[in-house]
Amino acid sequence: MKPEGIIKSALSVIAGVAATLCGQYGVMFLLVAAAVVLDFATGIIKAKAIGQGLDSKIARRGFWRKISLLAALAFGVFLDLIAGVLLVKAGIVISSETPFALVVASYIVLNESISIAENLYQINPDSLPKAVINLLRIAKEKSDK
Repeated sequence: MKPEGIIKSALSVIAGVAATLCGQYGVMFLLVAAAVVLDFATGIIKAKAIGQGLDSKIARRGFWRKISLLAALAFGVFLDLIAGVLLVKAGIVISSETPFALVVASYIVLNESISIAENLYQINPDSLPKAVINLLRIAKEKSDK
C-alpha cells in the first residue's frame, strides 16, 4: 500500500474511533483534527515551495503545538462534563448545556484556518481570494474580545 493510502486509512480509523468514543464531541474532534492536519500539511508544502526546507526543530515545535490544541479541546470537553456537576453543587441553575468544548473547538478551527489560508497564499497568491484571509482575521479579532 502506498504511504498516502496508509495515512488515509489511519485517519479514517482514528476518526471513526473518536466519533464512536466521544459521542456528541466526535464531530468537534474530527473538525479540529482535520484543521490541524491540513495546517501541518500546508506548512510543509509552503516550506518546500518557498525554498525554506524542512527544519526538524521547527517541525517538533509545531507538532507539540498541535498536540496542545487537542489537549485544549479535551479540557473543553472536561469543562463541559464537570461544569454542570459543579454548578449544581453550588446551587447555580443554568438553562442550557455548557458550551466550553464548542467554543474551544471553534477557536482552534478558526486559528488553524487562518494559518492554512496564509500558507496557501504564500504557496500561491492566486489560490485564495484575499477576502477569505481578511474575513478569517476579522472573525479571529472578534473572537478574541
